[in-house]
Amino acid sequence: MIYFKNFYSALILVLLFCASTIADDDLMANTTFNVTIFYPEARKPYSTFFDAIIDGIKDQPHLNLQTRSINKSSQESDVLQFLQQKNPDLVILLGGGFKSLQEKIDASFKTVRGASFLSGHDINRGRSGVSMSPDPILLFAELKKIQPTIKEIHVVFDPTTNGWLVQRAIESTAKNGITIIPHEASNLQQSALIYKKIVRNSDHTKSALWLLHHDPTFDSKSLLPRILSDAWKYKQVVISSNPSHVRRGALLSLLPDNQQIGKDLALTTIRLLNGQKVNIMPMQSSLVVANLRTAKHLSNIINVKQKTNFALTYPRVSAND
Repeated sequence: MIYFKNFYSALILVLLFCASTIADDDLMANTTFNVTIFYPEARKPYSTFFDAIIDGIKDQPHLNLQTRSINKSSQESDVLQFLQQKNPDLVILLGGGFKSLQEKIDASFKTVRGASFLSGHDINRGRSGVSMSPDPILLFAELKKIQPTIKEIHVVFDPTTNGWLVQRAIESTAKNGITIIPHEASNLQQSALIYKKIVRNSDHTKSALWLLHHDPTFDSKSLLPRILSDAWKYKQVVISSNPSHVRRGALLSLLPDNQQIGKDLALTTIRLLNGQKVNIMPMQSSLVVANLRTAKHLSNIINVKQKTNFALTYPRVSAND
């Protein structure tokens, strides 16, 4: 008899929980949140980047959006007064500028960040958003398509800035036979020595180098040319979280999918406003940019067959070619 009483008590609790969950879902479905989006004022074609992200956010029907551009002449007091008048449920901040203003907005409103490279510092401050760094899971999947024999991926990083992204990579690669080999560095000099050691001592038929974006372990002006020069000399496969590196000689990266970034920012916003804890997430994209000159140079290592699958290739071919 006691067994049946316990059974029915548990059943009632389950039914009450399900009813509560359904009620919460109905509430979410009928709730519209007021959200203000700030983005840097820019001329075309650069403005289309922010326009596309905002269009992706607009796909979320439960957000009532107010957008406002900010330029160098914008007064912080005017922006803060505007927010006090509108009193939005949340503010979406696009772009990496206006840091002083962003910190003041943080102090008074729930915020979500996007359209910038976010780091471990942002996670430690409890911020939410979508980083421009592509998800390493997707980046490695594209590499495996053209180099199935890949077994190791080396990465040089500073734990305080890119540790979160490297940790995600380590956790995600265990299932597909790739081993992430992390090399911690705290400054440019250390990382330069590590890069040189990797290129000279690795088996490049089964390993690759993954470049990240943030300082203090990386510099596009001085260190990147040396990395790519050594990679060419030793036939090392280099992939990057920064698509601009492909134009300069890295094999491949992922381009921003602006509409998807907007949709992910909207989803992050909804989750945050419904009381869920949301951290920084990497960019989701399947838009591959590849350097075909580099691919040809590495033809004994990789096999690029379906060039039409690339969203963008380098070197660019002119209309007269």
